[in-house]
Amino acid sequence: MRTFSLIIAGLLLAWLCWFGWWALGRSPKDQVLARQAAFIAAVEDRDWDEVKSMLTDDYADDYGHDREGAVDDASTALGGFIMLTLKTELLQVQATPNLAMVKLKIQMEGKGLGISEVVAAQVNNLTTPWFFHWHKKGRWPWDWKIVQIHNDELRMPQ
Repeated sequence: MRTFSLIIAGLLLAWLCWFGWWALGRSPKDQVLARQAAFIAAVEDRDWDEVKSMLTDDYADDYGHDREGAVDDASTALGGFIMLTLKTELLQVQATPNLAMVKLKIQMEGKGLGISEVVAAQVNNLTTPWFFHWHKKGRWPWDWKIVQIHNDELRMPQ
């Protein structure tokens, strides 16, 4: 019984050490890249509540979106996809303890209805990268939030 208790205590200690490193020991670059991957996964899943939670309350972009408008338009544009995969190529990351910029090339693959093919074609024809501007709003690694998303070539329909 004592051996079993020592094994459990050892496993608990190992887990606590790992969690401590994960929560406090990773670099800002590693933290923001993990959040970027989670954001891409949320978009692929069309989990709009999760996407919204990853945008700052004061989100604003060059297309006239605030936080609500960005999520609503993304939901409309991507809502027709039955299957969606975003293939990303990391081009650059700049990170400080509280600010970061991630530069990605994004290609869309998927099956869908309605405007899905038009949306995928527009995204896949962009030659310039996407810029994700991040701000860390708290002390934890999951406190990184997107302040702005931008692509120089993207034109929004009027």
